[in-house]
Amino acid sequence: MDISDCVSTDYVEHDVKTPVSKLRGSFDDQDVRVVVVTNGGDFAGVVSQAELLSSHHPPDETATNVARDPPKVQRTEDLRETARLMVENELKLLPVFDGKRFEGVVTAEGLLARVRDNLDALDVSDVYTRDLFAVESENPVGEVLHLLREHRITRIPILDEGEPEGIVSVYDLVDFIVREVDREQGGVHPGFDGHGGSGSAAGYRTHSGYGDRAGEQARLLDLPARDVMSTPVRTTRLHEGLGDAVEVMLDDGISSLVVVDADGTAEGIVTKTDALRALTWTDGDRIPVQIFNVDLLATLTREDVAERIEEIDRKYGAMDVLEVNVIFHEHRERLRGVPLVLATIRLFTDEGMFSGSGEEYGARAAFDAAADVVEKNALRDKDRETALHNRPDSPERREEMERLLGWWVESID
Repeated sequence: MDISDCVSTDYVEHDVKTPVSKLRGSFDDQDVRVVVVTNGGDFAGVVSQAELLSSHHPPDETATNVARDPPKVQRTEDLRETARLMVENELKLLPVFDGKRFEGVVTAEGLLARVRDNLDALDVSDVYTRDLFAVESENPVGEVLHLLREHRITRIPILDEGEPEGIVSVYDLVDFIVREVDREQGGVHPGFDGHGGSGSAAGYRTHSGYGDRAGEQARLLDLPARDVMSTPVRTTRLHEGLGDAVEVMLDDGISSLVVVDADGTAEGIVTKTDALRALTWTDGDRIPVQIFNVDLLATLTREDVAERIEEIDRKYGAMDVLEVNVIFHEHRERLRGVPLVLATIRLFTDEGMFSGSGEEYGARAAFDAAADVVEKNALRDKDRETALHNRPDSPERREEMERLLGWWVESID
């Protein structure tokens, strides 16, 4: 099955000279997560909202500096191969060409809609992530932000005594920060008292009137996750057909469903990416290893990665590794020309999902550090169940979260 029926000309386009401030404005539309960059009408790259939010960019920086060159597919490309490219490159939109001519784009939603009926051959239980990164509703926003950053995920379910109450995405956080900063710069929002406490509008609170920028960032990190989450949260069950779950996500314009048991307790999460990944499965794969941003490997090879994963698998004989994601992210900082790289490894096993991250100069050093962490986590947590990751705060982590908030606040000044 090829992607010819999935090609679309419905996308947001910007010229290479467009400033970052204007690019950010495109993402005010919640349906837009990737924009196409062109140069004189010719395809020049893409910019995703997630990447734009992950590092600091001056408002006057142009699209040509932040755009990435994604994999290009022909309109006759195999649908499964296209899904694999999306998963490995963490992009839900790819450019489509007819020969050398740019024809349009193909999206994750387009692929999933095309194969929706075929997906009912699988249940949610076949693809979902069992171990849930989640926080209780009274836990601080800083903890949510830390989990999003550490595990390079885009959403966190918010629980009330184990039951899903809402969900927070990185995009919810940005929208919330924009509203809060606008309110602080313009005074106390109508309907709120001037001394903190409950506002007249149901579900809203305020904690102060004015304050300096650093104080405002610190306050935002300390707010309870309930203040930021989106509701209601959509759920599904393990025995539900994957096609039905995907249909709900497509119809509601959402990216994930929280998986619950018969009592309504959260057991995991299933996402559009999980469904895309299922399209890439082939018979006979033992430990499929998917590497994201392979252009950052440098001296590290796919064989090196596979051998290290197999070493971890052998050390824990009771665990079967079903799939592995290795994600590389390059920072701007360099040491003697070598970039600072963040590597994140996710092991999907029959005993749950284990992850570890390492940040070093060079992909090999970063991968080795991440592998050491994930190995320790896998060997230590043999009786792992659905986890609420309540991690103690630290000055260093706090400083990192406040710096990230500072970038976001600067982008709306």
